[in-house]
Amino acid sequence: GGLRRRASAPAGCAANGREGKQEGLRCPELRLIPRAGVPGCRLPAMAEDKELIAIAFKADLQKKYLVDKLAGLADVHDFPVPADALRVGTLDSLMSLSDDIAKMDTLAEAACFKFYRQYMDLKGDQPPTVNGTDVLTYVTKQWDWDEAKFQLKTPLRELAETISGKIGGLEEELKLKLIDLNVLKGSLQQFERRTQGNLMVRGLTDIVQEDDVLDSEYMTTVMVVIQKSSMKDFLLSYEKMAEYVVPLSAKAISEDSEYVLFGVTLFKKSLEQFKAACREKRFTMRDFTFDAEQAAADDVKKAADETEYTRQNALLANWCAINYAEVLIMYLHLKAIRVFIESVLRYGLIAYRGQGMAPNMQAVILQPKKGRIEALRKALNTMFLSSSSVVEDAQEEVVVPGAGGDFYPYVSVSITYDPPSL
Repeated sequence: GGLRRRASAPAGCAANGREGKQEGLRCPELRLIPRAGVPGCRLPAMAEDKELIAIAFKADLQKKYLVDKLAGLADVHDFPVPADALRVGTLDSLMSLSDDIAKMDTLAEAACFKFYRQYMDLKGDQPPTVNGTDVLTYVTKQWDWDEAKFQLKTPLRELAETISGKIGGLEEELKLKLIDLNVLKGSLQQFERRTQGNLMVRGLTDIVQEDDVLDSEYMTTVMVVIQKSSMKDFLLSYEKMAEYVVPLSAKAISEDSEYVLFGVTLFKKSLEQFKAACREKRFTMRDFTFDAEQAAADDVKKAADETEYTRQNALLANWCAINYAEVLIMYLHLKAIRVFIESVLRYGLIAYRGQGMAPNMQAVILQPKKGRIEALRKALNTMFLSSSSVVEDAQEEVVVPGAGGDFYPYVSVSITYDPPSL
């Protein structure tokens, strides 16, 4: 709110020949006009320390002038948007894509953060890099358009949708890999849960050994959990709790801070009688059947799952590191396209080295000094609002997509290169 754009020519563009051919293409120049009653531009909330700002302005502004004006407020880095090579298309197509590119940008940023956080969850010791370079250095000093992957002759919407689709494909692949890893993690957690808790609730497979039990046609060994305070009572009474309990058969197998696990051998025909006596005395008889083959199989499966989980965890961490870099690079390509689109919509085209028309723009990335984002925005507003090349009278108003919210007298696109803390 608070601002409108006006065009010095009727809305619409006409290109000679196929869409995107820049020679002879005419777009209305879009200018920023403060709305009546609103003094100037609304400043944004304080930005995150790890947020960069990509801005674009007219081609006739000297970069050194910008650097001098912003000294002490921000470092100025080149943003190599290939403006003279990207296909412009028609005004209608640019305005339509302007809405969609903002959504693609948001989804790409979310995917980038997802890969970053997943890598840190798996690795955790150091953040990922881009081709061995830290992210900030890569974004501000090394990124360039990858013509081999994203050909500049491709129509702009197709180019943007291709990049967005590749990011979405990697995000979907990450989901599938996480499903496989979580299956193993769930299996290991199930094994772990069996060993957690006190003797009343935890599994007994890893505690009870084959020589602790007797299981024959007529006799069996039952597992009874006794509170330590009731141990004396149990040892004096267990032989009388059923008719056919083997004398002196009670054997303490394990204990924790509260309970003791006893094995008691008796004839099977006295089993129900012994269960009833346990309930009456508030002793807990665990429902447990020792199976040596199952115990061995569980041990083998647990060891195999642990090995496979470690292997997949390492592979996924490496995959996330590689593809975080890929997603970040594509994310910056979308940022470049977005800056290009907004610049053409705002500044139009100019004659380019006697070779036809080209976008009237240049782009840089600003790295705000800590705590100076508000002062930086004020300086930029003063610089561009006072420029006669920015604020001029116009004949016709044009509604520009994305004009709501915070709005500046220059193209401004944020680049968050590090996920905000959760």
